Amino acid sequence: MITSAIRSNGAELHTCACLVVNSSNREAVFTWLRDREPHGCEVRDASDEYGLVAVQGPRSLERLDLPGAPAFTHSMGELDGIEVMIARTGYTGELGVELCCAEDDVGALWDAILERGVTPCGLGARDTLRLEVCYPLHGNDISPDTDAISAGLGWACALDTEFTGVDVLRRVKEEGPSRKLVPFVMEERAVPRRGMPIEGGGEVTSGTHSPMLDVGIGLGYVPAAASTPDTELVVDVRGKPRRARVVKKPIYRKES
Repeated sequence: MITSAIRSNGAELHTCACLVVNSSNREAVFTWLRDREPHGCEVRDASDEYGLVAVQGPRSLERLDLPGAPAFTHSMGELDGIEVMIARTGYTGELGVELCCAEDDVGALWDAILERGVTPCGLGARDTLRLEVCYPLHGNDISPDTDAISAGLGWACALDTEFTGVDVLRRVKEEGPSRKLVPFVMEERAVPRRGMPIEGGGEVTSGTHSPMLDVGIGLGYVPAAASTPDTELVVDVRGKPRRARVVKKPIYRKES
């Protein structure tokens, strides 16, 4: 967790931002923000002072006895006597919350969540869920070497405003990206993995076996001409060509 505070005469007047960032990016994000710290502000890495537990699934709010709230909102609250920040965010495509608390309370929070009948699971489960709904992963699908337009994230970029890198994004938008990040489903029995070549100059950036569809699925960059849904792809799976098909997002859509 990285915080930024405005100060005057040494006294804190107003906390203006609190960012929860990808843990593998913690140092890079902190350094970037600190190097651009405006006069009168203090940027601080407070990651070691807090813990975060994600509770996701159709019955997550019911199990935690929490009311519904709009996505991407947060509020302060209490869970079994533990003060928590309740954020309606997550990386699974499911209903759920992320609970942030003081580092000293994380163990008690974890135990309280399990007592409520929540089943613990790891990052492997989260990875299959986020791939089924086409959420990109930093370090795989997006990185300092990719751009938001090619990754299909142009909707998050206000290109009519000024920010770092906006000139590049405007140019890519105007000219059209030479490659695009696409979701695909294997047409033959195979599990795609990161780094596997896609015939024609593409590459798999994320891949797994979908538990819900019982087939191999993935994300990968392909030439723009091959990015249309239903386009056939050929993935080199450990030296063997295997057919795949570009699909629309999300790869899996749960029944209502």
